[in-house]
Amino acid sequence: MILSQKSFAQCSDAGVCQVGGHIIENEDKNNLDILIAYKFGSSGKDDDVKFHSFQVNANYNLFDNSSMQLSIPYNIQSGPVGNVSGIGDLILSWNQKLFSEANSSLSASIGARLETGSDNKNNLPQVYQSGLGSNDLLFALNYSYNKISFSAGYQLAGGRNENSLKLKRGDDLLLRGAYNLTIGYVNIVPQILFIKRLSKSSVIDFNSPTEKFIDVDKSDQTQLNLLTMLEYNSGGVYTLIGEVAIPFLKREVNVDGLTRVFSASVGVKYAIN
Repeated sequence: MILSQKSFAQCSDAGVCQVGGHIIENEDKNNLDILIAYKFGSSGKDDDVKFHSFQVNANYNLFDNSSMQLSIPYNIQSGPVGNVSGIGDLILSWNQKLFSEANSSLSASIGARLETGSDNKNNLPQVYQSGLGSNDLLFALNYSYNKISFSAGYQLAGGRNENSLKLKRGDDLLLRGAYNLTIGYVNIVPQILFIKRLSKSSVIDFNSPTEKFIDVDKSDQTQLNLLTMLEYNSGGVYTLIGEVAIPFLKREVNVDGLTRVFSASVGVKYAIN
């Protein structure tokens, strides 16, 4: 399989990476997977913020070709001007297999990133906040053939948040390619992720006497990430999962707090049949 829907790919995006690229590998009804993971990331020297995230992800197979996913993080951000911690934004999605043949399959996902995390704690910049402060819609299509998978995703950004900048992000387009390599009990899945912000983010103009918003220069730049996922399962109910992501291209402007120069995660998945 290219990617299990029970794994949650991580990247420095606003959420669309977590609903693209998943296919249903186990069609048993009432099958539940729970993943507990820790993720570390760094924004780099410009902001010098470190990110720690403890995540609980669940996948439940409702029907033969349908499943629901839920992801909720507890986030900790620390940097030169302060520290913030708290529940992050909840991501919920529905995954539907559209067709499946001997060597290929097509699936679709629709979901939402819900504003459950704080976006203005301690009046610190957005990069320190546990949530983005908006309710976003997420869409994805995934096609797999043998060991290769291609997917496309779209994130429709919600309204303006309550942070001091009154940030409104642009929409995101995701294109992903993945290859699955199996060696014994280990699956290795390298992925290339192309993420394009389709319009500039906008913030409040502090120089205007009335409420006015201006676009942030270079906030619509492109990301190109290499993400590699490893899964180890010797046939039991537990699976060890690790992920490492680095950017080939990263956005110069980090007004939304999503830029990472490095991120890695480890976790344990438990399957309940």
